[in-house]
Amino acid sequence: MCITAEALALFLNLLSPEIIETRPGQVLVHATEGTAVWEKQEDLWCTKAPQDEAAARL
Repeated sequence: MCITAEALALFLNLLSPEIIETRPGQVLVHATEGTAVWEKQEDLWCTKAPQDEAAARL
């Protein structure tokens, strides 16, 4: 899933800052069910978290 930088910023503002970690080109969200990694890809921020969650259920 990919979203714009503006959409990612809006999403992150809903979360507690304590669970957010930033690295160059990455934003990590440490949730109770695992860590979602958002990576910058050109003009979008993308994560494989939904795919990873679906694979974990199988």
